[in-house]
Amino acid sequence: MADAPQDHDQNPVEETAGDPVVDQVESESLNEGLIPARAASVRFNRDASAGAMTNKLRMDTANQSLADALRITYGLLQFGMVILLFLFVFSGFQKINEGERGISVFLGKPSGRQIEPGAHLTWPYPIGEMIRVGGGAVEVPLAKGFMPNSPGAASNDAMLDMPLNRFNDGGQLSPLRDGSLITADLNIAHTQWTVNYHRSNHLRFVENILPEQEYATIMIAARRGVVHTMAETTIDDLLKKSAEAIASRVREKAQKTLDDLESGITIDRIVLVRKTPPLYLLRQFASVQSAAQNAGKAREDSLLLREQALNQVAGRAASVLITMIDEYEKFTELGQTQEAVEMLAMIDQVLAGKETDFQDQSTLGLISGEVSEILNAAQSQSSGRVSQAMADLELFYAKQAQYEANPALMIARDWSQAMAAFLNKDFVTTMYLPEGVNAELLINPDPDIERERDRLRKRAEALEGMRQRREDFKRDVFKSQRGIQLEDDE
Repeated sequence: MADAPQDHDQNPVEETAGDPVVDQVESESLNEGLIPARAASVRFNRDASAGAMTNKLRMDTANQSLADALRITYGLLQFGMVILLFLFVFSGFQKINEGERGISVFLGKPSGRQIEPGAHLTWPYPIGEMIRVGGGAVEVPLAKGFMPNSPGAASNDAMLDMPLNRFNDGGQLSPLRDGSLITADLNIAHTQWTVNYHRSNHLRFVENILPEQEYATIMIAARRGVVHTMAETTIDDLLKKSAEAIASRVREKAQKTLDDLESGITIDRIVLVRKTPPLYLLRQFASVQSAAQNAGKAREDSLLLREQALNQVAGRAASVLITMIDEYEKFTELGQTQEAVEMLAMIDQVLAGKETDFQDQSTLGLISGEVSEILNAAQSQSSGRVSQAMADLELFYAKQAQYEANPALMIARDWSQAMAAFLNKDFVTTMYLPEGVNAELLINPDPDIERERDRLRKRAEALEGMRQRREDFKRDVFKSQRGIQLEDDE
């Protein structure tokens, strides 16, 4: 029994905590002195119980506020997640500008190619992606690689228009700073080019070409094509032949290089902007080219004169006559007499303007020019001489008959006719003297007679000049600046 108070003291909180009746009794007993005063721990426990109640009420309010705050925050979080999801989905809208083409990618694999300009919906990143590739033409100048060094040159574009005297024209080229090409005949040449290309296969371009390496790839392919082409071209062909033909060969070789790389790039054209021999020997090359040009011009002039001469002589029949004459000479050299005679007869027919067939070609009316005039004059002269000979023969027969009838009369008449013809000459002056008188005459030419003779002489020269001009005009009719003149078909 004596231990009961100790047990009560040992567990004061368990017996009285949270019981207001017990607290009141204990308070009254203490006041009346019936129960001895307990330790301060009992009073502490009573105050802690009241504080616990207060704290419990406070915690309920805080928990409620926290729950409300968490509920609001969770609602805002859900709304934000919906907004983010909406933004994530619609972030797949991509715009492709004009001059570009798009490639859509889904999980790292292309799902669309050659997408036209405009707005397109794709899978958002990182699920998908829209890759834009330029689709327009691009021009790349190749102006430095094969030209001598130019101090102070700003860019390739500036070097395209730079005069040759701005480049290094010394007698030596340094591979470290000067560019050049070796031709097929082991000469040195310099060139400048421009390359125009576009991206024809955008997927191949994106797969195999890095954007920062695109320019270098084009330059390497173009340089390779130039080097290979120049190694197959002589310096004369480079300087004289058409630049388009050489540029076409360069384009083929450069395009093959790009195709082997599967670059997706197509070269539209390569232009040879400038071509020159070594600048140190430029003057010597220019003199050779000038001499070659003069020789070519002289050759063309000679061919033109040849055609004009042939046309002037024989007209459209010139080429046919030349071929027939060559055949005649061949038959003659081979001893084929019969064939030579037949060919000569055909030549005569052509010269006479008659119709004959030679190599399935009719020669009727082809002859003209001096040959025709010569033949006509020969025929006229032949006819005139025959007629004159016949007239002379008839006159001889008549005089012979007169001589046989009366010789003295015929001789006197012919002498008088001859004397009269002599005295009628413009240079003969007739003077009459008395019979039996000897006279010594010192005579100067009559001025009137001399003037008349001079007038007649000038008139004859004028008539001869007119005749010569007529003949020249007739010959000019058969001349042509382009060779044999062809008449219009009737």
